[in-house]
Amino acid sequence: MPTVKFDISQSEEIARHLQMSIEDVGKRALLATANRVVQHITTVIIPAINPQPVDRGAYRAGWRAKRIPEGAEVINTVLHALFIEDGVRGENVKIGKKMIDALAAWVRRKGIGGTVSKTGKVRKPSEDTARAIAWAIAVSMKKKGIFKGGEGFKVLARALKIVENAFAQELKTEIEREYR
Repeated sequence: MPTVKFDISQSEEIARHLQMSIEDVGKRALLATANRVVQHITTVIIPAINPQPVDRGAYRAGWRAKRIPEGAEVINTVLHALFIEDGVRGENVKIGKKMIDALAAWVRRKGIGGTVSKTGKVRKPSEDTARAIAWAIAVSMKKKGIFKGGEGFKVLARALKIVENAFAQELKTEIEREYR
């Protein structure tokens, strides 16, 4: 039967080897956990928000798990992710041309305020109608705040609830893989 013997005089060498392996295993488990958090955000949390904070999918697609020297991090690479996460209080909403332009484009994409033809097809609203609706939306945002009344959806905070169990599972998997 194959055997391996370890002598107490090798303890420092073994400890150095195990320490390095354990650190690597831990970092791999952290990255795997971060990937699971991203998956949970995109497949469970965002679809459960009503209405979803998704227009063209950039916010949902912006979630990433990234390896860093200490382990891993979960980030969203799109600019508006911060606003979706933490919200914008009404008093911080500044109505301007860029905001109205962006809202008018959104109104037209969604067909809000458009007419319905005799065949049942929804026609996009005119530019003037879209801008008028955009202005009404902007005024409402100034009054109520943006994203859940200015509180935000706390997507990342909600996702962190799975980290402890996910990390335990990923660490177990990585340890088994390392020491087979």
